[in-house]
Amino acid sequence: MLQTAVALAVLAIAVLFGFLCEITSAAPVDQYHSSWHLVRESANEDGATFAAVYDLTGVDQTIAGNFASKNTATVINGGAFKITSVDAGLGANEGYSAGTKWMFTICAKNFGVGADNTIDNTFSFNMVGWSKTNGMLQVIAEGDCIVGTQAVIIYPDGGDAVGETINMTGVAYTNGNTTFSKTDVGLGVTIGTMIYVTSSNTSNLSNGYYAVTGRTDDTIVCSGTGGSGDATATVQSNPAFWVDTISLDETTKWTSFIDGATSSTGNKGILEVINSGDNEVAAIVVDLTGIEWIQFVVYAADATNGVEAGAVSVYGRRYN
Repeated sequence: MLQTAVALAVLAIAVLFGFLCEITSAAPVDQYHSSWHLVRESANEDGATFAAVYDLTGVDQTIAGNFASKNTATVINGGAFKITSVDAGLGANEGYSAGTKWMFTICAKNFGVGADNTIDNTFSFNMVGWSKTNGMLQVIAEGDCIVGTQAVIIYPDGGDAVGETINMTGVAYTNGNTTFSKTDVGLGVTIGTMIYVTSSNTSNLSNGYYAVTGRTDDTIVCSGTGGSGDATATVQSNPAFWVDTISLDETTKWTSFIDGATSSTGNKGILEVINSGDNEVAAIVVDLTGIEWIQFVVYAADATNGVEAGAVSVYGRRYN
C-alpha cells in the first residue's frame, strides 16, 4: 500500500512538472528584442520655446513642471509616455522595468527647402522625465535636430508616411516647365514641401524627391528634376524622414557620451547620442532608472516657418 502511494505521488509530481514545463516552453519571455513604442504623436511644436510649455521658475503654477502639472493627456493626444512594467498590449516579451536603458529616435516632415535644395529641416527639443507621484520635472537632455534623407516609408507603429497627403498615378510631367499636371494633384501640397516621384520613363525623369516651388490645384512645379523629356509619373506628397544629427545644448544634466567620446561628468544616469554622419537614423540612448514618465517637448518646429520641420514623431524601445 505504501509503495503504491509513493508511486502515485511520484507520478503526480512528474505529470505536474511536465505540465509546468509545457507552459513555460509554450510562451518564452523574449529577453533580447523589443518593439518600437510611440512616445510622441506626430505634431508640430508644443510651444515657441520650452519655457512656454513648462515654466520651471514656478511663476505660472499651471505649467510649473511639478508632477501635478505634468501633461496628463495620452501620447496620442500630445501627453507624456509612461514606462510600464509590462506592455499588456504586446505580451510578455515586451515586459520591461523602469530601471533599463532606452533608445529613442525621431522623424519629421520637411516643409521647407534650403538654398542648396537639401532636405535638412531643423527643430529643437527637451527630453524631460518624472518619477512617481510627487516627483519634480527633470530635464534629461535638450538640443537641436537636423532631418536626414532616410525616408520613413512605414512608421514603426504602422501607417504609410509616403503618400499620406497625395498619392496619384497617371500624372503628366512636362519637362519644359518642370510641371506635373493632373486634376487635383496640387490639393494639399504647399510650396516648400517635398514630393516623391515614380517615373514611367526614368530616361526622361528619374525617380526621387523633388522640391515644390509652385502649385495650383491641378499642377505642381518642382525644382531640381534634372529631366530630359516628358513622362508620366506617380506623385506622392509629404514624405517624412529620420533625424540624422542630434546636437545637445546642455550635456551636464545626465552623464553624457556623444559618438563614444566622454563630453561631461554630470551627476545623473547615462546619456549617449549616436549620430549617423551619413544622413541616416540618429538615436539617443539613456538610462531611465527610477523614471516613470517621459516627454519630448518640441519647439522651433513651425511648419510654416522657412526651414523648420513639422509633424515631429518620437519612438522609443527598451535597449537592455
